[in-house]
Amino acid sequence: MPTPTDNVALNVREPEHLPDKVGGPTTTGMVGRTFEYQYPTGPQYRISFSKELVYFTVPTLPDGTSVLAVPYQQREVRPDLFLVHWMGPGRKGHVALVFDIEQRKVDCAALMPAGLYELFDRAVFREVYENGDSALYLPYE
Repeated sequence: MPTPTDNVALNVREPEHLPDKVGGPTTTGMVGRTFEYQYPTGPQYRISFSKELVYFTVPTLPDGTSVLAVPYQQREVRPDLFLVHWMGPGRKGHVALVFDIEQRKVDCAALMPAGLYELFDRAVFREVYENGDSALYLPYE
């Protein structure tokens, strides 16, 4: 089975686009954390954050990949409330998540890859791990 660093998500060429507008403070509070949750609308995820990549489970792809890894942005909005965002491979789709650590909730606004569907939902964490415990894949950075 391919590792997340071998998967197609990191090797997809981006289409030409205007420069991204990324500003404001970035933080590292999500690094080393892993969450497991399922939205009431059905999707279920296990997600881990390293310094530069977010790793998350996906339905098994034809090449055997079941975990994708993509670069992401993160910001602590207030203590224990984090906004994270990433774009899908090839800039097809995006995900914005708000993790409320204290309330054990995650809110999602996403356009799933290739515009398959919109996901706008809230889930309660079933499992939360810190310091890389039970991580999907956290390379040493």
